[in-house]
Amino acid sequence: MTVSRFVVIFLVLSVLFGASGEPAAAEQWLLGSLGISDDRGRRIYGEYLSVFLTSKKISVPRFAGLDALERHRRLDRINQMHLNFYKQFAEHRNQPGYLVAHTESSDTGNFAFLNVPPGDYYVVVTFPAMIGGYKVAWQEPVSVRAGRPGHITLCSRNLALPTDRRD
Repeated sequence: MTVSRFVVIFLVLSVLFGASGEPAAAEQWLLGSLGISDDRGRRIYGEYLSVFLTSKKISVPRFAGLDALERHRRLDRINQMHLNFYKQFAEHRNQPGYLVAHTESSDTGNFAFLNVPPGDYYVVVTFPAMIGGYKVAWQEPVSVRAGRPGHITLCSRNLALPTDRRD
């Protein structure tokens, strides 16, 4: 065996097993997609949105009785709820240990968090996020387990807040 071949094999084994001789822990990652369906049922991708991975849940404004409101009052209430959710997120964002990671979705609504320690988290998307003219907000729990990639889908069914479009 030549010296260069030995060096390559040694380097590969060092990366796989680390200095201790034990197999190295697999890097964890979380893959996701986001999008909603419009009034006609067409899928609209969440393009270029900020997506956050957090360690704690924050309270979500309640929205009981929205359907009974006139359209303009309903839209105003929804706007206020999105703003309040964002304000809470902004207050927590700078607290130590709250924000684990941040990424941006692609033009097809896909996103990834790399090198995530195993654990339980929340995926958050908040104001000023909009998809196809609709305000959107999510705060979905997700678990990252050792040795397995995690996956989450953010869609119309699991929105944290109601959405509506002002035409």
